[in-house]
Amino acid sequence: MATDSLVPVAAIVDLILGIVTIALVRRSPEKPWVERLGGLLIGWILVLKGLEYTCWSVMETIAQSNVWFIGADLENSFFRFARSAFRTIAILLVASLPFVYPYPVIQKSWNIKIITGFVAFFSIILSTLSILTGFKHTDIEWILIVPGVVILCSVYIRFMISEIRDDEESDRRISMVAGLLMIAILGEQMTYWLAQVISINGDFIARFTVEWGLWNPSPIGWIGVNLVLTMGSATILMLMLMETWRVYYKGLSGFSIIVYLVGIVGFIAGVVDYAVLDIVRTCVETTCEDLPASFDLWYDFTSETLVFLFTPLIFMYILLNFDIIDSEANENRWLTRIMVILMLLIVSSSVIELMQSFLPLPQMISSAALAMVVAIFIGWEERIMTNLMREGDTVTIKLVGIGELAAVEMDDRDYDILSFTMSGVIFFTTIICLLYSSVI
Repeated sequence: MATDSLVPVAAIVDLILGIVTIALVRRSPEKPWVERLGGLLIGWILVLKGLEYTCWSVMETIAQSNVWFIGADLENSFFRFARSAFRTIAILLVASLPFVYPYPVIQKSWNIKIITGFVAFFSIILSTLSILTGFKHTDIEWILIVPGVVILCSVYIRFMISEIRDDEESDRRISMVAGLLMIAILGEQMTYWLAQVISINGDFIARFTVEWGLWNPSPIGWIGVNLVLTMGSATILMLMLMETWRVYYKGLSGFSIIVYLVGIVGFIAGVVDYAVLDIVRTCVETTCEDLPASFDLWYDFTSETLVFLFTPLIFMYILLNFDIIDSEANENRWLTRIMVILMLLIVSSSVIELMQSFLPLPQMISSAALAMVVAIFIGWEERIMTNLMREGDTVTIKLVGIGELAAVEMDDRDYDILSFTMSGVIFFTTIICLLYSSVI
């Protein structure tokens, strides 16, 4: 199913959005340091995910197989090593983001230097370790995101309680951005929450270990996998509980609907997983039996679509709606408009093509549907941009208003050093992957 894979689309979307975000942050020097640093980290997260998906899509093209099943012919390929390295760097950036945005835990002038050193050091160490040990310690990096997830959960709960108890509507801004970041970071794991609660995810991990063959995780790698699954389950259950409490007092909101949809998908996925549990266990007990086609189709439209298509859209919404980048400036506005329309068109056309892969839709109907989508986006371009733009206080304005943001003077050169360092880390890991793949 390589031809119907969403991975190449995700690579294009993430790379475009990441590069444009970094460019817009550089062209917004008047923004406060919280927004500038948060936007820069989001931009590099998207670039690294785009590079990871690019390597992934090349592997799919070579292997002519499903995204999850890469054969032994790619065991020592450059693209396998590079994909793992870029993924590790992206996770380290994700682990750093909650410390500065939306609620900066550390408010010092050396913030950027510490984050730059942390990401650079662990990127080189973990990427090299993963390659030299045959990926046995893959997923160990997930352990490092625990503090960041705890921070996001704490920020979400605190400002949610403040909104309900003190009737502070502006507190919703911070709680919502914290919730959106949790979905962007752990969205895939959230769709497995019921399977994790009833303890059947281990059977799927065991099947994939046997079926893939190339993945032989160490005990600490197993800890990383199970830890991130547990964090995904705990956060979505917390979000559903808190959003239900808010809906009771404040009414239904768009973010509440997103949380409920993810929760419902996770519940149905758990039921589906339990239904195929006997087939899953055949890999360990006897011989691997193929999973039903409907099972793969379900995950194409849920977990994979959330990870590959909607996660970059969540980041784009955060960048625009919470005024991280200066999209109102004349020199930035045209680039922002192009980015938004391009992202929406790519995602909508990909969904249409994905539907066409299993529905007997004539080519004329899908073409007409795509033309309608293009017409809607062009005709409503101004309305779309208005709805995506900031509707209230930014994170910085809110924190200053409650007296919890220190007046920190950041050296503008530190932002350039962060970008230069990230470019250097990407170059270094690429060279290491290229050299190692050529000598083994």
